[in-house]
Parts: sequence; structure tokens; C-alpha cells
Amino acid sequence: MTDAATAQVTKLARALGVPVDRLAYLADVPATDVRDFRFQVADLLFESQSGGLRKTAAAAKVIPAPVIAKLVARNRNALLAARMAGVLEPSHAVDVAKRLPVDFLAEVAPLLDARRSAYIIAGVPTDTIVAVAKLLAKQEDWITLGDLMAAISDAAARAAQAALDGTALIRAAFLVDDAEHLERMVALVPEAKLAEMLRAAAEHDLWDEYRSTLDGLSDSALAAVRAAVDQLPPDHRDRALAEIAADRPAS
Repeated sequence: MTDAATAQVTKLARALGVPVDRLAYLADVPATDVRDFRFQVADLLFESQSGGLRKTAAAAKVIPAPVIAKLVARNRNALLAARMAGVLEPSHAVDVAKRLPVDFLAEVAPLLDARRSAYIIAGVPTDTIVAVAKLLAKQEDWITLGDLMAAISDAAARAAQAALDGTALIRAAFLVDDAEHLERMVALVPEAKLAEMLRAAAEHDLWDEYRSTLDGLSDSALAAVRAAVDQLPPDHRDRALAEIAADRPAS
């Protein structure tokens, strides 16, 4: 199984609520096909429940956001909150999300469909995003952290990256779906933080994750990675450069 396929099968297992090893038979399926199937599963689950949720969302329009936030926080039903996020009117959903406790948002985040909830995530204040990202990293929920980093604003991404260590960032980057989002992450990371990510790859044997992130990068982004490699000790530097060369020749 390729590194990209491993990431997609891991995310599919999360969506289906099954252990990853139960999907080992997908090892030879292209990563993009597994990703598309995961999206189809998420869409099917959403559509099967959206009728009643849309009626609830229509009723919620007349309820002030502070009241909804109080009810949601009191009930602590993370799954219901995540499903509602997909059908609430965008500005109303953001207003509610801003008022929810950080620890509860961290419970809801893994259950969100990032494609439908990106507008909510983008509207959450930066300090809240950073707090949620730190909780996800503490829980080692790299799937959700990767989705979060892909959906947030540039300003929030810079703040979150500054608050997270290199290990968390490289594990999260490995699970980012879209090459465009991965490219943006690299562009927003200072060279010193990129070097920290590379040191994490060396110290924790995360070369598979590192190699997978290289696959989605343009030549300009790879140039930024090569510049960060110069900050590493010689043995780590040689391995990092070898991984780059294994994918694409140096320009």
C-alpha cells in the first residue's frame, strides 16, 4: 500500500467506524479512488439523516445563537452537533460555534464532514482554533488535525503551526487530502518550523509521512523544504535529501 493510500484507508476506516485492518483488502486500490469512495459514504450517511435535521435547522433560525449554544453545550451530544453543522445557515452556525466550550468543539471536530463545515471552521476565532488544535494533538488525532489545518484561515494556520510541535505537524500533513491545502501549509510554515518537522521525521522515524507530503508539493514548495534541510545535522540532512531525490530530482 502506498503512503497516500494508507492515509485514505485510515480516513475511510474512521468514516465507517471500523478498525483499519478490516480494510486491508483495499491495499492495491488507488488512493484517489479510496478518497472518492469515502466521500460517497459520507454523502450517503448525511443524506440519510438530513431530512429531519433540515427541519430542526429551520426551526433553529428563530432561536438566538446564545440559547442554542447553551442547549448544545448542556446536552453534550457531539454527533448531533456535527450533523447539525452541515445543515444550519452558515452565519448562524458560526455564531453558535463561537460560543461553545473548546473541549466540546474538540469532541465535535472528528465527527464533522470538513467539506460541508469548512465555512464554520473558517469563522471560528483564531485563539479557539489554536486551543482545539492543541487538544487534538494531545489526543494524537492526526486525521482531524489535518482536516482542521486544511480548513482554517491563513492567520489561524500560522498561529496553530506556531503552537504545535514538528511531530504533530508532519503527522497532520500526512493526512491532508488536497495537494493545494498541503502546498498552502508549507507556504505558511516558517523555515525554522519546517526544520523542526524534518527533525521530528528523523527522531521518530516518520520518513513515510515525510515522503507522502513530498508527493503533493510543487517544485517551489520543495525548494522551501530543501532550504529547511540545511538546518539539520549531517546524518538527518542526508536522509531528508535522499527522500526528496527518491521522488523527484533536485532542480
